[in-house]
Amino acid sequence: MLNLFNSIFNNATANANSLQLILTLLVSLALGLALSWTYKYRTLYTREFAISLSLLPCLMTLVIFLVNGSLGSSIAVAGTFSLIRFRSATSGSRELIAIFLAMIIGLACGTGYLFLSILFTLFILGVWFLLENQQIKSDNQRRRLLTITVANQDKVQEVIQSSLNQFCLEIDMITINSTNAGESLSIVYEVELKSDTDDFQVASYLTSNIAECDVALTKKAKKRKNL
Repeated sequence: MLNLFNSIFNNATANANSLQLILTLLVSLALGLALSWTYKYRTLYTREFAISLSLLPCLMTLVIFLVNGSLGSSIAVAGTFSLIRFRSATSGSRELIAIFLAMIIGLACGTGYLFLSILFTLFILGVWFLLENQQIKSDNQRRRLLTITVANQDKVQEVIQSSLNQFCLEIDMITINSTNAGESLSIVYEVELKSDTDDFQVASYLTSNIAECDVALTKKAKKRKNL
């Protein structure tokens, strides 16, 4: 009977032969390619990051072999790679999850748990894929980041508030900045649109009814340096 928690290596020191080494490298490379494909699905990505994500599990597997299968030593060696800025500090949570999963794949393959790594990776990528498709088919995200740039006029905030009340269930002012020596105001809101309202309707109404008004409306939250 197949046990997912059995390593293909004979003992803890991982005295692997050439066939076992090639097998683990091929499995880690295949899982890395699957991870890279899932990450690229409906995502803006760079070619360099996709290639790095494909090769990272294979490199992690080699790290395990180089330290002769000692799990504690291999983790210590892998930790030294944190000295290298693999990605910028403002990386999104999607990238961090992909990198972390690539390291787990390499660690599982390098210690010989091939069946466990395959099953775990397919499960996680399957859930990831389903969540991406579910988000597209039924996008219930009605919150938006709204930036309005308008001339500094009397009661301009009341006019904006009155306009937004027609389309939004919730309105929170995040920041307000003055530009051009106080002649213009840049106001950032976090709003929740009503179910029967679309983005074009809001932008068109604001630009038509408020003088000298520029509008930026986005679903994407501002990136922060924390996860």
